[in-house]
Amino acid sequence: MKIRNVLKWTKISYGFVFIFSVLAFVSFMGWVMFMMLQNDENLVNTAAMNIVTLCLGLATLPGLFVQLLSLLEINKKKTFTATKKCPNCRHTIDLKITED
Repeated sequence: MKIRNVLKWTKISYGFVFIFSVLAFVSFMGWVMFMMLQNDENLVNTAAMNIVTLCLGLATLPGLFVQLLSLLEINKKKTFTATKKCPNCRHTIDLKITED
């Protein structure tokens, strides 16, 4: 078996495990919240509500980290390149546009 096939199947299996774990976490949190809404005692219990809130807060940390890293690149200007033929002489022209 070639190393390329091993790496490909490792990537595919990791993707399936990641998707399954995210779906399991979301469904488990939905089940916990549904069961808490069914029982009035759990709504009054602050420890159970704090656990649910902390789990949801931990789940949003990667997105927060990505947003903070994207703020570091706010001053970088994007450059766009378009290729067009001149209507008069039919030569190819490269247009470079930078973002303000």
